[in-house]
Amino acid sequence: MLKYFSNIYNLYWKHKSFLPKKQYSCFGEDLFVKDFFENDNKGYYVDVGSYHPFFWNNTYLLYKKNWNGINIDANPLSTELFNIARKDDYNFNLAVTNKKKNKIKLFYRRNMNVLNTTDESFAKRNFPNGYESREIECLSLNNILEKTRFKNKIIDFLNVDVENTEKDVLESLNFDIYKPRLICVEIHSENEGSFKNNPTFKFLDNKGYKIVWKKEYSYIFS
Repeated sequence: MLKYFSNIYNLYWKHKSFLPKKQYSCFGEDLFVKDFFENDNKGYYVDVGSYHPFFWNNTYLLYKKNWNGINIDANPLSTELFNIARKDDYNFNLAVTNKKKNKIKLFYRRNMNVLNTTDESFAKRNFPNGYESREIECLSLNNILEKTRFKNKIIDFLNVDVENTEKDVLESLNFDIYKPRLICVEIHSENEGSFKNNPTFKFLDNKGYKIVWKKEYSYIFS
């Protein structure tokens, strides 16, 4: 039990010392998002693969702006951190999938890692020294939204960072109902132009979304 609370302390408070003064995201995504919603005093976000409540987080600036939303992560330790730091949000310890099943395998190198994934091929590429797996509960994004007060409400900001299963998450959402105004996803491509061959890009392009910001492998669509 002491070790558990020590992990909570290290992951919560010590991360704060690494944060810059104006942004919390990895590449400055949250600064663009904040400017995009500059005139929106209230809104809601959905963060799939939320990882940490403020470290490398794309929604914390919105939370500080008195927005609320839904944070979803397959790691129970991540959810514990969100329950401490984001008590006014819905925080779910789940994987999100378009597959019709109750459980799915999570592949991980250690309990809390930004590269934990439900895509074993991704794990094999990124964990060359080996990895472990365990079954975790999973739901579609539609089913999770139905459990909240945001059911059937247009999503203002959707953030998806799930290490190569972004398209599965997007496919589990009813775009006719939720129509996200802004979407941030990771798209990994071999060269500058090949991102257009990525299934996540193709999915969003077919839905009528266009890139409005990008840096490295992080893309924002509207």
